[in-house]
Amino acid sequence: MTTVQRDRTPNRIWYASYGSNLNYHKRFICYIVGGTPAGSTKRNPGCRDTTPPQDTKPITFDMELYFAGYSRSWRGAPAFVRKVTNSSVTYGRMYLLTYDQFNDVVLQENDEAVDGRAFVPAFEQLAGENEFELPGNRLYGHLLRVGTEGEWPVITFTTNRTSLSSGPPSEAYLKIIVSGLRETYPTMTTHQIAEYLSHTEGIRGLIPRDHLVNWVEEAN
Repeated sequence: MTTVQRDRTPNRIWYASYGSNLNYHKRFICYIVGGTPAGSTKRNPGCRDTTPPQDTKPITFDMELYFAGYSRSWRGAPAFVRKVTNSSVTYGRMYLLTYDQFNDVVLQENDEAVDGRAFVPAFEQLAGENEFELPGNRLYGHLLRVGTEGEWPVITFTTNRTSLSSGPPSEAYLKIIVSGLRETYPTMTTHQIAEYLSHTEGIRGLIPRDHLVNWVEEAN
């Protein structure tokens, strides 16, 4: 009798990050294994599956990076992205996660307990549709499919709250982003990183140029 081996490979999702999660070692890993990121006051419980991402790659997408609202754990405005009609480009980094890991990351981003419940839409819906809204007006409740890499969908998440006022990120938060950009785009110079960030809403006109350049230079 021949035994048929079934493919037990779990469904996977490329999670496309653009803010502090650009930094794998100091920030994103805390969403996987648990821990408190450098510069933050909030401890993340981690995913139920603590296996590292299967792969990571840079990604750029045609959306605008901006900073708005206020994060108590970072003591400043967090990062979001939005669709715009101009030629804005956001520099991102994507991680190949299992569906369950992606679900648990989204739970943690929205300050929810990692308790085994399905919080994001089913994989088939994520792979087949372009936009999704999580219930309850969550801060990071707007999911967007921004492409496909190989056989897996590329998903990012942002906010749809139009009431958030733009504001500056904290020094600690911005330095995590800068070090993440350096990890992901090692050829980017200090000038290029400062120029990229200086045009974003929340930094433009709110953080003096010399302060921004100093933070970029000091980030490691």
